[in-house]
Amino acid sequence: ISSRSAANITLLLTAMMLLQSADSFLQPQARSPIISIAPTKQQQHHRYMTNNDDDDDYIDEDSLGDWRSFRMNLANSATSTSSSSSIDGIDLSDDSSPPSTAITSEESSSSSSSTTSTSTKERPKSVSKQNEQLLSAQNSALAEEYINGVWAHESSIPEVGGLVCRMPLESEIYRGSPDSFMYQKLQTFLDSDDYDRTEDVTSRQQQGRSSRTSSSSTTSQSMSFSALAAKTVFWYRGAEKLLKKEILQIMATANANGRIDPSDLDEESLELLQLYMDHQSTWQEVCLVTEMSNEGKGGSKTITINRPMAFKLSKSMARLVLMGALQASENDSTNFVRKERDGGETQNLVKFLGAFENQCAVYVGGPDDMDKPAVLVHGIADLPGAVEISRGTGIYQGGLEAAIDGVLSGKYKPLDFRFFVGHTRYAKGQLEDAVTKGKYQPIACSRPLVLKQCIQLPKPLWHEVLEFCGGELKEISKLELTKREDL
Repeated sequence: ISSRSAANITLLLTAMMLLQSADSFLQPQARSPIISIAPTKQQQHHRYMTNNDDDDDYIDEDSLGDWRSFRMNLANSATSTSSSSSIDGIDLSDDSSPPSTAITSEESSSSSSSTTSTSTKERPKSVSKQNEQLLSAQNSALAEEYINGVWAHESSIPEVGGLVCRMPLESEIYRGSPDSFMYQKLQTFLDSDDYDRTEDVTSRQQQGRSSRTSSSSTTSQSMSFSALAAKTVFWYRGAEKLLKKEILQIMATANANGRIDPSDLDEESLELLQLYMDHQSTWQEVCLVTEMSNEGKGGSKTITINRPMAFKLSKSMARLVLMGALQASENDSTNFVRKERDGGETQNLVKFLGAFENQCAVYVGGPDDMDKPAVLVHGIADLPGAVEISRGTGIYQGGLEAAIDGVLSGKYKPLDFRFFVGHTRYAKGQLEDAVTKGKYQPIACSRPLVLKQCIQLPKPLWHEVLEFCGGELKEISKLELTKREDL
């Protein structure tokens, strides 16, 4: 057997053993970045090596089992082992407990002569009890699934059935392309004497201590003091200061009417202005990936799942969701809601209103094809006409007629379904490029985070998802929460 064959066989056996008893084999270092991407549909097909002498390297990936279940076990069972109070951005101490005190010389001497003590805690399984209570009121079955097995972890590339989350502008610049002017400026600023490295870390610690004695709002959470948290607040506050400085310089070019002429700006300022405007229009988007190109580098499609549009249906809204809109003419981009063309469409509209008029979750899914009928998303596997967006996700599209009949008969509830008007279409690897440049963060997650309603959530979905991921994403969420006064 070739060395490559032996390696593949070993990998297959290891994966099967992990699937049989994940808790017995998962170690702290076997974290999600190592096995973070589920096989795509294309990767599910037979694979043969191009070398003639490696024909025995074929692996039937169906035999590896459900990769999503495996990743759930990996995310939920991976524990943190450390002698410190936090690791990878996960606070291992109770929120109510004071910061750990310094170790005395006697304690240090004693610990050095014995086995290193460890603190073990699983990744967060709950980040907002209020969100859980709201979900229980909206969909009890999904709430039970959420409470018993919700999980999320960052991934390296987008995948169908996963999420991509819009990152803050500070993060986009820090993680961005080395060719970017703002990236280069930030790196220079962080290394310069103009930025006091200790100032923001100290203020973060003071904020963390004060938050332990305050319970006035969600933003008063306790702050973890890990090295990762300190590093995150260092570059985040540096980017924040740099952005403020650069934006003030751009504003100084405005005329007496407060208008900025782009022709007066240099190339660096134009780059920042473009980044800023794009960030404003996509702020904290959480998007479900519904399509990826066959080649992996090309056309893809996402639906933004945290932009509520309507909670009830008027007749005009029902027409928009059910039938879409029409352009007034080829030369006029104005859309208007079209009316029924025949008795059949009128009957469908009446049934639709009967089922969803008083309670209907309609969202703005994206800027593309907003004149088309809304896309129905749900988690009901046996709904006639529904299609799973990717095998094993448990997330389905379509089946509107059966959904209407099911709600009218009492089999389903209106909030078992989500309607999305429009989507975002990417071409020529644009989504992958946006990930590479730090604009979006791919996240693999369990389906309740995708299927739950985003209607007046106590903790916004963006923060909920990032906090479940832990690590740097959790720290970024905390820093973003400090900017908000509405929570």
